[in-house]
Amino acid sequence: MEEERVLVEGKEPNKNLYNSDLAPLTGEKKNWTWWAYATIWMGIVHNIVAWEVAAHLMVAGMSFWQAFACVASAYLVAFIAIAFNSYSGSKYGVPFPVLIRASFGTKGAQIPVFIRACLGIFWFGVHMYIGSIAVNVILASSFPAWDSLGNINVLGLGLNEFIAFVITFSLHALVITHGMERVRKFEAWAGPVIMVIAVGLVFWAVNVSGGLGNLVSIPSTISSEDFWPTFFLGMTALLGTVATLILNISDLTRFSKSQKDHIIGQGMGMPTMFILFSLMALLTTAGTMYAFDEPVTNPIYVLAGFENPFIVIVGALSILVSTLSVNVATNGVAVGYDLTNLAPSKLNFRKSGAIALTIGAISAPWLWYEEGGALDVVLGAIGATMAPVLGIMLIDFFIIRKMNYNLASLFRHDGIYGGWNRNGLIAFIVGALAAYSGLIVPSISYLYNYNWFIGVGVAAVTYLALMWSKRTAITDSQKKDTNSNVI
Repeated sequence: MEEERVLVEGKEPNKNLYNSDLAPLTGEKKNWTWWAYATIWMGIVHNIVAWEVAAHLMVAGMSFWQAFACVASAYLVAFIAIAFNSYSGSKYGVPFPVLIRASFGTKGAQIPVFIRACLGIFWFGVHMYIGSIAVNVILASSFPAWDSLGNINVLGLGLNEFIAFVITFSLHALVITHGMERVRKFEAWAGPVIMVIAVGLVFWAVNVSGGLGNLVSIPSTISSEDFWPTFFLGMTALLGTVATLILNISDLTRFSKSQKDHIIGQGMGMPTMFILFSLMALLTTAGTMYAFDEPVTNPIYVLAGFENPFIVIVGALSILVSTLSVNVATNGVAVGYDLTNLAPSKLNFRKSGAIALTIGAISAPWLWYEEGGALDVVLGAIGATMAPVLGIMLIDFFIIRKMNYNLASLFRHDGIYGGWNRNGLIAFIVGALAAYSGLIVPSISYLYNYNWFIGVGVAAVTYLALMWSKRTAITDSQKKDTNSNVI
């Protein structure tokens, strides 16, 4: 490890804040083009959780077009947040756990990073479980006696489901424990694969419904007084599916060859593909209303209803690849850096990925994931927790620091970001309490429908008020020790 350590802008980094995985990237290491970002987003958007959340909007009584408006609004908000939070990672070539030291302090930053790591590990387990459902469907279609193994219980799963989960775990390990370059290569082909099956499901939906017009003309059954609360609850749930990624997007943009590359690539891949994929989810869900007389929100179960084993196997295999793609690119990458940041002298990206795999597996997501209402509650909680950190980071970089960091100080406890920034912690607590207020106080429960927006806004305003008087001094201190921060 000592041989890999280098000076950061002429300053020796603290061993507890630095290793080769956290170090600023320069030159040929910043090699991700716009196409790399476009394809990685093609992989990320094919998120079965996001598919189910979008589909549940129609279950809640929205018409096709009302649900589509909700989805489009949510992902446009997410893209704006991602676009702003991407800039600093590309500029300085460092991941989220390093950047956040500026607003929370080199020691205080460990708190939000630890929370983000826990959420990432949690999601890692959830997506592994979803992938295992696809594996189980594949094996059930391939071997007639497979379902009979379900009579044997192993840790709350049937033996067939347990074996499928072990297979999914192994596939994740194969990709994530071989570093970021394997992640990039995997995403380059895995992203577009699922589009084939999604398009196929749309054609099936059009066929069983008697035409596209029947799918998009399904009427709304939701009352006028319930519409807007449901609309924003849907938005916050959809934002919850990407809330953690919005926060740590710099883990990906640090590899960008230029600001232009990640902006173009993400602009092509993120809002367009998310909205397109959700459109397919809504059309398919509408089709299940005609085919099964009730909405089926999980595409794996839609495929399992087909009588042709070939279609079931190919479709489920595509969804497995999609789920693996999403999990590796979002949760795997984020947790790899987050855990490494907590103990950089002992951990690296690969070791951290292995830890995330293990803890995610033993978190047993199968015990709650398919319970009614549990998913919306979990997504709301994730959004309410991550949103305040985003608000603080954006205000700190764009207004307080005026888009400039002292790169060397991000790796030193004795630099200008050293120790604890109490203002960041106070703003985080205030923002989180505001976001959770609707859940804590029954009389204002309606506010929880807007928790992500409240969390971002309250934390941002609080941090701005606390730091406003110090912004001039901060700017001067950053310039004092820095010759050039741009990489």
